[in-house]
Amino acid sequence: RVACGFFIGMAVGIIAAVITCANKTIYMLLKPAINIIKSTPVASFIIIALAWMKSGQVPVFISFIATAPIVWGNVSEGIKSVDEKILEMAKIFEYSFSVKLKKIYIPSIMPFMRSAIISGAGFAWKSGVAAEVIGSPKYALGSKLYDAKVYLETPQLFAWTAVIIILSIIFEKIVIRLVNAAECKKETKNEKTCF
Repeated sequence: RVACGFFIGMAVGIIAAVITCANKTIYMLLKPAINIIKSTPVASFIIIALAWMKSGQVPVFISFIATAPIVWGNVSEGIKSVDEKILEMAKIFEYSFSVKLKKIYIPSIMPFMRSAIISGAGFAWKSGVAAEVIGSPKYALGSKLYDAKVYLETPQLFAWTAVIIILSIIFEKIVIRLVNAAECKKETKNEKTCF
């Protein structure tokens, strides 16, 4: 559930960043909405989502809500950081859009994207588990945590907390590994960037 929401949030965040950087009107319309999402407590979104969705869908939605604004903000900053002089040079030499994307935009955006992915992964996991605790869907870590709390099963409470922490670390490591693998394809001379 968390991974699904996280990757949807990443995709939507990237697309939104490209659109808003290309059109200032859309940027001005979307920015207040993003600021509202950032400032609203996650618990509020969870309770509202439970009124409209099944409990199993809420963690996906909450992970998406947690990830998309972070990715949007960072990718937008990355696009804005592209050197105008380099873009002018590319225009003079009549570079195609694919060449500009591969040689100019992506290298400029990647450091911002890396930061967004690492931050978003951690926040998506925490928010997703919180949604599971409140929504209590079947076959969920958050539900097990809530049950342990309700029945005063202190050992189980600590055990499930430990499992959540370990899985969170593993999830973040996998995401970082994927980012490093993507960067490695562009830097084949230095194989260490893959790991």
